[in-house]
Amino acid sequence: MSTTWRVMGLVAIVLLPLGEVRGEQAQKKGPVRVFILAGQSNMDGQADVRTLDFLGEDPDPARAALLKTFKPDGKLMTRADVWVTSGGVSGNLGPGYGGRRNYDKLGSCIGPEYSFGYCMAETSGNQVLLIKYAPGGQSLYKDFRPPSAGIPQGEKPEDYGVQYRGMVQCVREVLDTLKQRFPTYDMKAGHEIVGFVWFQGYNDMIQGGKPVEEYGANLTCLIKDLRKELKVPDMKVVVGVMGVNGVRNEDGKQGEIRKRMRSMNTVPEFKGNVKAVESAPLLDPRVVDLLTAGWLNKDRDLKASPLTDDEKAMIRRATSNKGFHYNGEGRFFILLGKAFAEAMQELLGTTK
Repeated sequence: MSTTWRVMGLVAIVLLPLGEVRGEQAQKKGPVRVFILAGQSNMDGQADVRTLDFLGEDPDPARAALLKTFKPDGKLMTRADVWVTSGGVSGNLGPGYGGRRNYDKLGSCIGPEYSFGYCMAETSGNQVLLIKYAPGGQSLYKDFRPPSAGIPQGEKPEDYGVQYRGMVQCVREVLDTLKQRFPTYDMKAGHEIVGFVWFQGYNDMIQGGKPVEEYGANLTCLIKDLRKELKVPDMKVVVGVMGVNGVRNEDGKQGEIRKRMRSMNTVPEFKGNVKAVESAPLLDPRVVDLLTAGWLNKDRDLKASPLTDDEKAMIRRATSNKGFHYNGEGRFFILLGKAFAEAMQELLGTTK
């Protein structure tokens, strides 16, 4: 990911051709309902689209059936009633807006935006816009640090909050250039910022100490400051609770930062307008058990019971990246985006 995009927001606009739309969802009326999806590399999404087929192998029939939603005719779903901006690219919802080397074109990965956008459109009579801002390797404590959190004693103000400022600039730049990015945008109908989804925390967790201890306070400040900055005091917020390596990983620094993320559900002034959502249970437990065998999964000793050829084949089908990227599991990111959407719909009162 280029430093220019990470720090300064969108510096170039690449318009994607409309292409073929699966399901023939037409563009909807305005005002456009805007959702900001922010965080670091796991909000960006590191799941190669080839892993989506593994969703069809889910033991839960309802989850397995989701594969037909996102590959209805053997080709990956796109929607014209959802627009996406990511890096220098603006276009209809589809695959490829996840992590990639060149952010001026689409790649082969998805993040939670793919299913989030689909699910939000299913309950919206208006056009939907997703603004992604998710530079990798960034902390809330330093990089996304919001103004009201203050600057740690002895530190330089210019070294803190670079990504917070970049995110705000990105959102404003996108909204100021909607007609340029999406020529069919109805300027008279306009747009409205509706929601914010946050999925981040790995760098804070790795650093430990104050970045973990102060995570809840800093996240509270982030939500309040962003609402004030964007002049949307009632903006609904969904927070993804870190779930790297699954439900067993509740000890140590990761357990502590998860608690602070969950604490958003108990902030009195956030009742009914902010919701923290668990991500760990959405990882495929079969895959997690194999990849954490002898560590978190103490029931499997790989020396005594090595991975079988079938297990190795399943891991290859299911994953495309490292554990800290949720194994690059397309199944996970489909379920995560869906969970984010369901939480957002609950807050907005638009559930089916």
